[in-house]
Amino acid sequence: MRNPPEIPAAFVRQMEHWLGAEARDLVAALSAKPWRGLRYAAIARPRGELPPSLAPFLSGGVPWAADGFYLAPGPSLGYTVLHQAGAFYLQDPSAMAVAVALDPQPGERILDLCAAPGGKTTHVALMAARRGGAQLVANDVHRDRVLALAENVERVGAPCAITNESPAALADAWPQAFDAIVVDAPCSGEGMFRKDPAVRAEWRPDAPERFQVLQKDILRHALTMLRPGGRLVYSTCTLNPLENEQVVLWLLDHYPVALEPLPDWPEWRPARSDWAADREEVGLAKRLWPHVGRGEGHFVARFRLLDPVATSPRRRSKAATPSTDKAWDAWLASLVAEVPPAWRKTVARKSVVFADALGDLAVSSLRVLRPGPPIAERKGQVFVPHHAASRLLPPGGFRATVEIDEETAIRYLAGEPLALPAGHDHEATFCAVAHEGFHLGFAKRAPGRLNNLYPRGLRSTRIESLAALAAEVDSSSYT
Repeated sequence: MRNPPEIPAAFVRQMEHWLGAEARDLVAALSAKPWRGLRYAAIARPRGELPPSLAPFLSGGVPWAADGFYLAPGPSLGYTVLHQAGAFYLQDPSAMAVAVALDPQPGERILDLCAAPGGKTTHVALMAARRGGAQLVANDVHRDRVLALAENVERVGAPCAITNESPAALADAWPQAFDAIVVDAPCSGEGMFRKDPAVRAEWRPDAPERFQVLQKDILRHALTMLRPGGRLVYSTCTLNPLENEQVVLWLLDHYPVALEPLPDWPEWRPARSDWAADREEVGLAKRLWPHVGRGEGHFVARFRLLDPVATSPRRRSKAATPSTDKAWDAWLASLVAEVPPAWRKTVARKSVVFADALGDLAVSSLRVLRPGPPIAERKGQVFVPHHAASRLLPPGGFRATVEIDEETAIRYLAGEPLALPAGHDHEATFCAVAHEGFHLGFAKRAPGRLNNLYPRGLRSTRIESLAALAAEVDSSSYT
C-alpha cells in the first residue's frame, strides 16, 4: 500500500504563523488516525435507538450530539444490513455539531444549500421529525454529488426535496423564502488531512484565499433567501482563519446579521477574535481542533438576520392539491395502514409519483432532481411501490411486513427471493421487508414465495454479518 502524502510544508508554515508553537501539536494530531463516528439516522422512527447488535462497535457517545457515537477501531460498517436499511449514518463526529447548531424548529422551511453527500441534511431531517416536522430542501450544484445526496437521503428516509442548482439561481427564485439555512461551505479541507490523503495531495498554499472568494459568494446569495429573523449556520471542515473567522468578520461588516452563542460543547474552543480584527463577538463561533477534540477539524457559526437582504419577498407559486385519483387512493389504502397526508399531495414525473415536498416553492426554471420522496412507479395501469417509500414509514406502517433475520436479509440485499411466511397467503400484494424493525425494501407476493423488489442497482453480494465483524473490533480502545 502506498504511503499517504506528507502534510504540505506550506500548510505547516501557515499554521505556525497562526498558532505559533501550538502548531506542532496540530501537525502531530493530523498525522494520527482519524476519529470515526456513526449517528442514529432512521427518520421514520425519529425517537428510536440503535439496535443492540451495534453495541460491540461503539466506543462512547459524542458529547455534542445526542444521537452520535464514536466507533472503536475495526472494520467499516458500510456494507452491513443495518447500514443499508438506514438505521445509522457514518459521519465525522465533529460534523454532527452543525445540525445541533441549526436547532430546527417545528414547521420551519429549511434549506441545506451545499448539502452533498447528505450527512447534515439527514441529521437536520431527523431532528425536525422529532419536533413535528419541517419543510426541507437539500441542494448541491454538482451533478455527481447531488446523486450521492439523493442516495443517502433515500436510504435514511428523509422526506425532502432535492435541487441541483447554483446558489445564484436559487436566490433569484426564492428571496426571503426560508426560516433557516445551512451553508456547509466548500473549503480547502485542511481539517480532513488525516482522514483523506487525497485532500493533502490536492491542497495548495493559495487554497484558503481561493475558497474564501467562493464562500463569500455563496453566503451573499444565501442571505437573500433568508427571511428577517431567520438563522444561518455557516460551517467548514478547514482550519485557516481566512475561511473561518475572517469570513465571519466580513459578514458582520457587510450584512445586517448578528452572531448567536452556540451550546457549550465539550472539546470545542471559541473562534479566535484576534484573527478577526479583535471583534469580540467572533468568539461566539466555535472550532474543533484535531489536537484538542475527538473529531476532525471543524468550524461552526450561527447568525441571525436582523433585516431583509432581498429587495422584495418571494412570489408564491401554486402548490399541488390533494390527489382525487380514485385508483391512486385505492392503491395507497392497499399498501399502508394509514395514508400519510403528504402522500395525497403528489407530483408525477414520467413514471414516478413523488410526495410534494416543494409545495409553493416549485419554480419551473429550477433543476429539481426530486420534488420530494418517491412513493411509487406507474407500470402501465399498475402502481408498484418505489423503494424509497419503504424508508418513510415506521414499523406497522405498511399493511403487510415480513421481519427477517440477518442471514436472510443478506440474501435479500443480494436480490434473492424470500420464502412466503406462514399466514401471508391472503395478505396484500406488496409487503415491506424488515430487519430488527428497520425496513429494507419491498417484496411482491407470488405463489409460494415473495419476489424481491430490492432495486437492481443497489443489490450487493458484499454485505457482511455484524456478528462476524465484531471479532475484528479493537475492544482495548473503548472509553
